[in-house]
Amino acid sequence: MRVSNWTGMLFAGTHGRLEDRANNFTALRTAFAFLVLAGHAIMLPIGLPITGAFPEFVDGAVQFALDGFFILSGYMIAASLMRSRDMTRFALARIFRIFPGLIAAMLILWLAVGPLFSTLPLAEYWSRPDTLLFPFLIVGQADPQASLPGVFATHPLTDMNGPLWTIRYELLAYLAAGILAAIGLFRNKWGILAIFAAAAMLSDFELLMPYEGMGEGTLFAAARFGGAFMTGAVMYAWRDRIPLAPGWAVMLIGFAFILRDTPAAMISGQIAMAYVTLWAGYLMIPGKTGKAIRDVEDISYGVYILHWPIGQMTLALFPGAGAAFLFAVMVPGATISGWLMRVAVEKPALAWKSRMQRKAQARRTLLTSAATG
Repeated sequence: MRVSNWTGMLFAGTHGRLEDRANNFTALRTAFAFLVLAGHAIMLPIGLPITGAFPEFVDGAVQFALDGFFILSGYMIAASLMRSRDMTRFALARIFRIFPGLIAAMLILWLAVGPLFSTLPLAEYWSRPDTLLFPFLIVGQADPQASLPGVFATHPLTDMNGPLWTIRYELLAYLAAGILAAIGLFRNKWGILAIFAAAAMLSDFELLMPYEGMGEGTLFAAARFGGAFMTGAVMYAWRDRIPLAPGWAVMLIGFAFILRDTPAAMISGQIAMAYVTLWAGYLMIPGKTGKAIRDVEDISYGVYILHWPIGQMTLALFPGAGAAFLFAVMVPGATISGWLMRVAVEKPALAWKSRMQRKAQARRTLLTSAATG
């Protein structure tokens, strides 16, 4: 094979089209969710900090998976906002993406898991202020890692649902993108590039001169997830200039490795992660395997928000259970509960959202006709 042919295979590529749905994004999100599950299967029985070569390796992979969620979110939000100016549709889509599943998970924890696993008598459990405040803390994201009285209190980690802390930053990213779109910055490629540059600078400054004080964790998470979100967004905005090919992926991974001990470590890693994620997302896998991957049911959100309480309940029923046992229980448990969440909560909510949008469109059409008639 000629050198030019090898070069073409390694460095030339075309960008897929999000609207075709001929992509592997759903499978990738689901893989990220199960990777987070694996990390938490290790974390739940030992608590924090995580120590040991293998647990630390898995935790590092989990952090990449969390960034991957925000990269894909930024990519898809940019696609939505650059294609449509209907902010009502955008807001409804984001609300119905997050809150039906979040509310369902909260109700399961509050009404079922809490009473069954609390060491307190039921009357005392229901009379405690932290029990009554729990729904508002979780749904309002005031304290997404809130505990319930007497529930899992002897575990290394007492959170009812540890992974929910990232939802706050997802909602903030949606809000910021919506506001920036309303003023025009998030609707064109140059505006998105400028926002990405600002996010990259914040990421660099946070590593170069980390803020220490009230809210330092919040600022670091905002810099981290904001950078990941905007990396995904800029990849969509400039997709016509970005060939997706393995050679570039290897080069970006190499640059990220070289910069791993510099202030650019976080953003360079996210750029490499975004490129690899999108390359894998648009990789055309042939045959029945490829079709199965592209058509997989989207249980990622259910797996993500339900695996932790499954692990906590397993620890309560089998004290001293190790990571391997937890993983063996959490994988099928999260798969089944994630599928139930998808078919019983998420899909009906999305259907309701579509009906609301059609009614709103019909009302707008009627009002327009009346005004011009």
